[in-house]
Amino acid sequence: MNLFKKYRIRYLLFGSFFFFIFVLLCIIILVSYQYSVRGIVNTSTNYQEDQLKLISEDLTGKLETFEGYSIVLSRQKIFRDVISGNRMFHGSSVNSLTQDFSNIVYSIPPIHSIEIFLASPPVDNIQYPVRYTELSTVYEEKWYQKIEEESSSWLGKRMVDTVAGNKPVISYGRKITTSRGELQSVIIINLDPLTLQGWLLGFSEQANLVLLDNNGQEISSTSSTEIDRHFYENLINARDSKPEDELTFQVRHEDDFVVATTIPSVDWTLMEITPYEEMISTSKRMAKALIIIGAIAVFLAFIGTLVLTRSFTKPILHLASVMKTYDINQPSPELPTGYKNEFGQLFKGFQDLTSRSKMLYQSLDDQNRRQREAEIKALQANINPHFLYNTLDQLNWIAIERGDNDMSKMFELLGKMLRIGLSKGESIITLKNELKYLEYYLQIQKIQLEERFDYRINLVGNENYLIPKLTLQPFVENAVIHGFQDGRKGIVDIQVDEESNHLVIKILDNGIGLQKKSPTSYHLETGGYGIRNVKERLDVYYGDEASVEVMNRENGGTIVKIRIPKVMEQEKGI
Repeated sequence: MNLFKKYRIRYLLFGSFFFFIFVLLCIIILVSYQYSVRGIVNTSTNYQEDQLKLISEDLTGKLETFEGYSIVLSRQKIFRDVISGNRMFHGSSVNSLTQDFSNIVYSIPPIHSIEIFLASPPVDNIQYPVRYTELSTVYEEKWYQKIEEESSSWLGKRMVDTVAGNKPVISYGRKITTSRGELQSVIIINLDPLTLQGWLLGFSEQANLVLLDNNGQEISSTSSTEIDRHFYENLINARDSKPEDELTFQVRHEDDFVVATTIPSVDWTLMEITPYEEMISTSKRMAKALIIIGAIAVFLAFIGTLVLTRSFTKPILHLASVMKTYDINQPSPELPTGYKNEFGQLFKGFQDLTSRSKMLYQSLDDQNRRQREAEIKALQANINPHFLYNTLDQLNWIAIERGDNDMSKMFELLGKMLRIGLSKGESIITLKNELKYLEYYLQIQKIQLEERFDYRINLVGNENYLIPKLTLQPFVENAVIHGFQDGRKGIVDIQVDEESNHLVIKILDNGIGLQKKSPTSYHLETGGYGIRNVKERLDVYYGDEASVEVMNRENGGTIVKIRIPKVMEQEKGI
């Protein structure tokens, strides 16, 4: 369905302009929002990556400090003597070892407690900051797998028994072995999780930072976001898909956007979780502002488009209304003036069209009037053929009874002329009948003038072409009456030829030729009136397609050349 053929131009023009502007504004708002979101996300993630790298480096340094503490503790002489068995294990030795390690715990606030696994721990194991455990039990601990193949490692988050009950700690374990590789002891330094949380908060109180170990267990966090298994799997997949030389990576989890970095020294993952809605809140505010501006722009576009549409369509609708109500008999309609553009051309074109239509209508009216007058004149020229035919028939019988054969022949020929002239009321007859009519007339003149007159009729081609009735007779009559008035022997030659689309009829005589006559004598001549009648009828029937030429011959006499279109019976429409 073509909308431009169904709906009014005003609605189409207004709808098209308004829809185009509306869609354009929507595209601008959408593209601006997308670019803004992308820019903010990229800027935020780049900033977060840089911050996470700094935090990771700082955490690495601080954790390496506690790794150093474990080395210092493991190398203390009293600790070496106790685990090597060089001294008797008695209360003073235990107190000394416990006192030394407790002092270290109290002097370094981040350290929560110290655990020592010995082959023969003291029986009285009170819950001090330093705690002793049977070495054989270490093999049953899950965290032991992390240091089984290594000398030391961070063990992640663990639960330890304290006076206040089970408390979470972050542990670092170190094995102490003999020269032959036999396990002598394991020393574990436990850090308070609040210490790591304080470290994270020290970088940014607003950032949602989360520190995970290599098993996905949360070590420390400043975020309220729960790290479930699905979250951790997305994180691992993103980490595995990043290039090997890159430490940072990004992942989108549900409504959160995560920027993470790997801490290689401990194989932990530090990440910052930012709600996606919070990240793009600035873009949303910008989008809302753009929507408000767009709504105002759409309203202004609506008004502007409406005004422009009315300005463009008002002249067209006015012209359409004039065209709808215009009648040929009414005066020319009044149209707006002053337009110098295409509207002015339309108005001028319509005015020219109405003027030409009136001229054509007047021309057709004149043509019909002339045709009716020509028909009336042709009928008047016949002088009621029915009455004349009956009268001539009676005169013919009288002439026969009196023995006047010439008169009888003339009446008979005149009757035949009347039969063709009557032609059942037809104005158009065949060329054959027209030539018969002409021959009957010439025979009458032959009887009258005897040896002083002769004629020839030569037809080349088809005799069934149509021709207006009484086309040739007035020219022949003019030649007989006016051409031979000086008593010479007259000859009339009628020639009918064909061209591609026309019939060419020539009437030649050897008379006195064309003479200058006074206007008075011209109007009194029957021949002149008949010729004028023929020309009018040919003009009515054929217009410019027909022509009549009358001129003097070089050797004396007159030539008449009549040229009319060839029309057969089935083509009759003139």
